[in-house]
This record gives sequence, C-alpha cells and structure tokens, in this order.
Amino acid sequence: MDVEDTKYNNTKELILDAAEALLQDRGFNAFSYHHIAQQLGVKNAAIHYHFTSKTDLGTTLIRRFRQRFRDYTRTLERENAGPVSKLECYFAIPASYLQNGRKICPLGVLEAEFNAIPEPMQLESRLLDKEMRDWLAGVLDDGRSQGVFNFEGSIVDKTLVVVAALQGVLQIARVAGPQIFSVTVRQIKRELGVLEKAV
Repeated sequence: MDVEDTKYNNTKELILDAAEALLQDRGFNAFSYHHIAQQLGVKNAAIHYHFTSKTDLGTTLIRRFRQRFRDYTRTLERENAGPVSKLECYFAIPASYLQNGRKICPLGVLEAEFNAIPEPMQLESRLLDKEMRDWLAGVLDDGRSQGVFNFEGSIVDKTLVVVAALQGVLQIARVAGPQIFSVTVRQIKRELGVLEKAV
C-alpha cells in the first residue's frame, strides 16, 4: 500500500469516526456532511469523494459496526471465554458508550429512526440486530446449559429483554445519570440467576 492509499484509507476512517460520534449523539437524520466537514476541518467535497451520498456513508458505517462486533466476539472465542465472561464483555459495550459522553447504542439509534432511514441502511440494521441477538442468545443458552445462568422462559424472549433493557437504560442515563446503568446491569444479572461465585 503506497502513501496515497494510506492517506485515502485514513481519511475515510476519520470520516466514519466523526459520523459514528454524531450518530450516537444526535441521530442519523440530525447531522449533515457539513457537520462532519466542520469537525474534520475539510470541505464537504472531501467527504463526497469518499461517500457519494449520505446513504452510502450510513450503510458503510453500519457494516463497520457489524464487522467490529464480529471481530469482538471472535476474539472472545479465541480466548475460550465462558458464558459469564462473554456476558460481562457484552455489558462492557454499552458501558463504553455511556462513559464516552453518554452516547446511545448505535443500533438503538438506528432502530429509533428506522422508518426515516434509507432502505439500504434498514437492511444493514436488520442484519446487525440479528447478529447481535443471535450471539447473545447463544451465550445465554450456553450459560443455562452449563448451570451458570438460571432463568425462566425461552432463550429468545430473555435475549430480547436484556437487549431492550440495555438500550433503554442508555437513554434514561442521559437524564437520570450514569449510575442507573450499573443498577440495571445488576438487575439483569439477578434475573439471569448468575451465580455470585461465577461473576
């Protein structure tokens, strides 16, 4: 890769980083290329060079979320993490959003704006939602099979409750304060019947 390729890729990543921060802070429809250009100190044309439309930018951004999640979970698999460790790592994702300026879960933002985002982004959002919930369902299933989780109801139902609680508490924490997040996580653990010795 030559210098020009490196510069191209670095600029593209910087644009995606800025778009990600704006998405989690304001929502997709509340920022424009102008906001990104101001933040990066470039002209709008520089952003259009990498992403011809905002739909292209948004779709690429969601694909990056998907790849990041896959990389994260594959690392946990390589490390032979158990169900409780995986669950803690899952909790760490929204915790990082909260610590980074009380930001909202990217998927939560996209789901809230789902009817107002372009169809290609809707498709990618559905895929991201499915991949994340399928992975968490696998963790809960493994944990219950191994006896470290003990809860009633189906795996699918419990997965939905956990995801909804975490996405919701990030929004509540903006108003009620970050301490509300740890309260919610503790309650989720209680409801999952996580053994204290395993935490």
